[in-house]
Amino acid sequence: MPLGIALSTTILGETLRMRSKPRRILIVRPSALGDVCRTVPLAWSLREAFPKATVDWVVEDRWMGAVQGHPAVDRIIEFPKREFRRWWRSLPVAVRALQWFTKLRRGRYDLVIDAQGLARSGLMALATGASTRVGHQGSREFAWLGANRRVPRHPDAHVVDAMLELVTAVGAPARADMRLEVSVAGQREWQTARERAAIRPRMLLLATTNGWEGKRWIDERWGALLHGTRAELLASGVHDVVLTGAPGEEPQTAPIAELLRQISGLRIHDMTGRLSVAATVAAVRDAALLIGLDSAPIHMAAGLGTPFVGLYGATRPLIDGPYGGAEWCVHGGEGLELDLHAHRDAGRGASVMERISVEAVAALVRRRLQSAEVAA
Repeated sequence: MPLGIALSTTILGETLRMRSKPRRILIVRPSALGDVCRTVPLAWSLREAFPKATVDWVVEDRWMGAVQGHPAVDRIIEFPKREFRRWWRSLPVAVRALQWFTKLRRGRYDLVIDAQGLARSGLMALATGASTRVGHQGSREFAWLGANRRVPRHPDAHVVDAMLELVTAVGAPARADMRLEVSVAGQREWQTARERAAIRPRMLLLATTNGWEGKRWIDERWGALLHGTRAELLASGVHDVVLTGAPGEEPQTAPIAELLRQISGLRIHDMTGRLSVAATVAAVRDAALLIGLDSAPIHMAAGLGTPFVGLYGATRPLIDGPYGGAEWCVHGGEGLELDLHAHRDAGRGASVMERISVEAVAALVRRRLQSAEVAA
């Protein structure tokens, strides 16, 4: 049993056990995409513990494709975060936001799990009026005010273990099941894109983008990495490299793609901004290997059984990395004193990422390519 989960059940004992089994459950974890992907163990745990209950999940509209149709969830509730962000500047938007929160109350939930721990998620939990609203003690932005059952969080627990503390507190055995599902629509979209680009079956997927500048690696090192591992990639049957990223991240991948075309000797396909979230999940599932930064594709890979190598700087793989996969991550911040948000300082984050050498990543890539799960 993970340390964080054991701690919660020991401290709280029966104090948070529900008097009767819930009939309608709501998971509140709207964002971000990587966090949505690694929240699925909550859904699996709740589904197994309360098989007759309805399990709904609030997810930001742009990330719904990652979990739409997931077998452990009955309904995804779309949260239009970007539309509501400036609600106080527009009366019509404010009215729509009020209506959205009112609909949450109409759901008549009797158990709500706030796995986000921010002001908006705390407000969502409170708005439901559910008799049991569970969240972590001391959640940021006073989110804990939305919970009437507050669970202590172990400071060194992995993010997934910390979320599972919330479900064990209401009597649901923790099921650390990261399994994601590829939707039919996502598979069709990816297959069409793949055929148009003539991408061969065994491919390397690169996730080189990140919204935080302090989490990005030096562009030239991506080129040096592929140049240095080209022989091993070809020997394992990988001839095609696909770069993935969200719309708007094209400026991040374009120079890397061009560099790779010049020096890697592999077929390079820049798909940045051209795949939906659902299609990206399908692409990750089909990859022979994924190499990526601390970003959503790494967590998708962990949930799809795709071999990966992760590059982590100011964030810690044992806490924020792919669940159970820290051994496949190079950690530039190892040995440094780093606070929780060190990556938000672009200069500080970049200096830590600079500590990740091409040789260290290449060594891990070679080990991964030699493993049975990647072998052609």
